[in-house]
Amino acid sequence: MKNIFVMFFVILAAYANTTFADNGQLLASQCYQCHGPNGHSKGEIDSIAGKSASDLYGDLVEMKQKPEIEIMHLQAKSYTDNELREIANYLSTLN
Repeated sequence: MKNIFVMFFVILAAYANTTFADNGQLLASQCYQCHGPNGHSKGEIDSIAGKSASDLYGDLVEMKQKPEIEIMHLQAKSYTDNELREIANYLSTLN
C-alpha cells in the first residue's frame, strides 16, 4: 500500500511541472495552414504573428459577421467570440 502512495506522489509531481498549451495556442494552430508556421507566412498571405490583439480580434469578428463564404470567413464563423479573442491574444504574443 505504501508503494501505491509513493507512486501516486511521483506521478503528481511529474504533472505539476508540465506546461499545457493554453486554449488560444491550440485554437490558433488552425491558422498556420495558410498563414505559415507560428503565423509567419512565406507566401502572399499576410503574416499574423505579433499583430495587435485588438486589430486581429476586430478583423476576425468582422470576417465572422460578413455573409461571404471565402475560407477565412468560414473559419471565423466556426469560433465563438471568446475563442476569437483567445486566438488574437495568443497570436499577438508571437514574434
